[in-house]
Amino acid sequence: MELDRRAAPGPARRLRHPIRTTFPTTGSLRARRHRGVGRPSTTRTFWGQPMTIALPEEVSIALRRNGFVDYDLTAYLLGHLRPGATVLDVGAHIGYYTLLTSALVGPTGTVVAFEPTPSTLSVLRRNAARCLNTTVVAAAVWSAQTELAFQDHGLGYSAYNSAFEARLPGAVRERIPTESLAVRAVALDDHVREHRLAPDFVKIDAESAEAHVLAGMCGVLAEHRPVLSLEVGDLDVAGVPSSRELVDQVVAASYRPWELRRGELVPHVPRDAYEYQNLIFTPTDRRKD
Repeated sequence: MELDRRAAPGPARRLRHPIRTTFPTTGSLRARRHRGVGRPSTTRTFWGQPMTIALPEEVSIALRRNGFVDYDLTAYLLGHLRPGATVLDVGAHIGYYTLLTSALVGPTGTVVAFEPTPSTLSVLRRNAARCLNTTVVAAAVWSAQTELAFQDHGLGYSAYNSAFEARLPGAVRERIPTESLAVRAVALDDHVREHRLAPDFVKIDAESAEAHVLAGMCGVLAEHRPVLSLEVGDLDVAGVPSSRELVDQVVAASYRPWELRRGELVPHVPRDAYEYQNLIFTPTDRRKD
């Protein structure tokens, strides 16, 4: 099944570019985040769905202010993800893309959200409980089924929880709380085969574990040929390959890379170093949309 721009439902008409507000103040939020403080709260997404968030975590702040995060990827999904599709949300965090893709694929579609950290899972599960077409898997995604030592930075910095050091400046890493815990990890090839899934779209935001995720989904890429969204960005984290190596790895699997500009695909030329962005990869044997 292809991603199709014709299938965007009601939410597409309500996405607007970010408009900044003054709630809450940046200084107060930063202070609370550095203390590892996070508390559940409720907001509404731009398409009107209630969502549990964890202020003052940064994704939650964006959702409270704007009703969405990552404008370009959100706009792309609105224009291309069709009803009935199967989505794998790797690194679901508190569930923004889980909720968005659940709304877009509708009752005939399927969303599987992977998230390993217990505190983040509690928020994700509240959100996924609103979606009858969604399953939460309490696990990290890796190259094989195993157990990982995971760094948990509390709800305030939960977007940076990882099997590696946090992708933050060193001065910030020294100030934030960190707890090491053991989490279960699965490979997508195993999970897809066991649950008889046929993924159409895979969103990968795995906080430096992207190479391991890709290594564990070679069968998925070869057999099912899903469209991929891959977060890239070179932040000099020990033991993590460069973003260029990730791009080359996906291209070698007969995929074409694209950049996103206001939700539209623009041909991407691989480069030596990357700042943060989401790239889209489509199979070379399929038209881009």
